[in-house]
Amino acid sequence: MATPTAPIEIIDADYYQNNGYPFHIWDKLRKDSPVAYCEHPNLVPFYAISRYQDIVEISRQPMLFESAPLLVVQPQRMAEQQIRSIINMDPPDHRSYRKIMSKYFTKKRLNESQPQMDLVAEQILDAVAAKGQEVDFVNEVSKILPLAVIAELLGLPMEDRDQFFQWTNEVVGALDPDFAREDGTQGTELALKAIQEVFEYCTAFADERRKNPTDDLTSVLANAKIDGEYLPPFELLSYIFILIIAGNETTRNATSGGMLALMEHPEQMQYAIEHPEALDNMVEEIVRWTSPIIHFCRTPNKDVTLHGVNIKAGEHIAMFYPSANRDDSVFTDPYKFDILRTPNQHLGYGIGEHLCLGAHLARIELRAIFKGVLNRVQNVELTSQPDRLKSSLIGGIKSLPVKMDFAA
Repeated sequence: MATPTAPIEIIDADYYQNNGYPFHIWDKLRKDSPVAYCEHPNLVPFYAISRYQDIVEISRQPMLFESAPLLVVQPQRMAEQQIRSIINMDPPDHRSYRKIMSKYFTKKRLNESQPQMDLVAEQILDAVAAKGQEVDFVNEVSKILPLAVIAELLGLPMEDRDQFFQWTNEVVGALDPDFAREDGTQGTELALKAIQEVFEYCTAFADERRKNPTDDLTSVLANAKIDGEYLPPFELLSYIFILIIAGNETTRNATSGGMLALMEHPEQMQYAIEHPEALDNMVEEIVRWTSPIIHFCRTPNKDVTLHGVNIKAGEHIAMFYPSANRDDSVFTDPYKFDILRTPNQHLGYGIGEHLCLGAHLARIELRAIFKGVLNRVQNVELTSQPDRLKSSLIGGIKSLPVKMDFAA
């Protein structure tokens, strides 16, 4: 029996930029070919996993389905590890490294910072209101809070934060010509250069924190030990780097996508304004609806068979989270944006061994910004179409031009 195949659109960055998520393709794959082989001319080949339950089962078997060999579908020349952090470590290292940070990202600890987050969100909206009605929601709202929070947690100097924002864009949006450098550097070369520059910056920064520790997370990482030894330089720098990327990109794009969803479903926005108790539910539905992370890869270390498809040890699979979050075997009426949806066991933060460390941080940031918007904005509407990121990893919105009317 021939192995089912998947069209390259599911991993083609141009398609995502021009069309958004290929839900119609994923719907067909979930129904007819839940494990399908995909070959893109410029990328590592892989098997596409589109069903919710399959992604859950794979994610819960980290000893079989490894993260280290390949984290994301990318050009063959980048298949070697460019970073080694908790998102592409396997047991037992993953657990040892995750434990270093886990106590700083607990619900109890983070909930204590909700009032401070709310205050920062208010300040962001104050600045927006002062600029006038027409703004780019991404640049004026979405990007500011998550970048400020993760920079504050890591102790990054205020004057360098815009540089880190640029570096993260260059890594996740390396294929997007809008992020090409003035000297023409773009694509794979751009991503590699940005990673190198982040590592160079963080080497000196971490060395200083090891000598003169403060109360920030860079100091924690620089002085952490596993089996009595400091973290090796590559792993230390990778840890800092991935906290910056993860703490910035996904929440920013969930915020932008969530605002777009509310504008496209005004009855849901009106209900949220009138029922502030629905805020937590709304945040979960925004994450399900937007699913900012498009895919992550796993690699089985022995031959496996999934839905009749034989996958050899060392071949790669890609789990498509937006597809899982529209799986009608799990979600009733999955193409309805419903801020009262319950239960809502979405996979927007992953599941299992690699459940996002910062999931609760993202939730309180989203609560803060949408609480502020719903309390203060009387009306918001698009003034032109969103400008989407050219990426098959992050479902990003680069620009969201809106007109916002604030309450007096």
